[in-house]
Amino acid sequence: MSTRYLYAVRNITPLRSQSSYLDDYASVMGLVRPKFIEPSFANLKPCIGGRAEGVVHEITESDVARVIASESENYEVIEAPIHFAGETILAKILRCENEVNDDLPTSRRYMRIFLKAARQDKLSTDYIEARERKKPSIIQFYQKSLPFAFIYG
Repeated sequence: MSTRYLYAVRNITPLRSQSSYLDDYASVMGLVRPKFIEPSFANLKPCIGGRAEGVVHEITESDVARVIASESENYEVIEAPIHFAGETILAKILRCENEVNDDLPTSRRYMRIFLKAARQDKLSTDYIEARERKKPSIIQFYQKSLPFAFIYG
């Protein structure tokens, strides 16, 4: 979850945040949701030798509970070692349990949001460039075409 999203949408201020990575997982645009929202979303899938980049937020236990409660019942909390502030620590990570495909096309809108967050959260240049090379879906959905709750609810 991006730092901006955590602040602006979840109304949570982390004690600290840092870009990091999770070994033996891959970040894929493989989470399929109803097509009228987006063709695919980012998710994690197990991948021996893989490395998923993201942001680690140090937040209170009550904020962890709020984040978990705000996601759908299809999400699981996994605990895995991540690299944070010069240490390897055990972190709670949300991952959708639904079947994760390999990368699927996503909309240009979602990819712009994803890449902007990756840059703001200082993920690696290699990671960002690899995502930029992915081809977006030719089907586009615009915020004005759907009720607000479907986009952000």
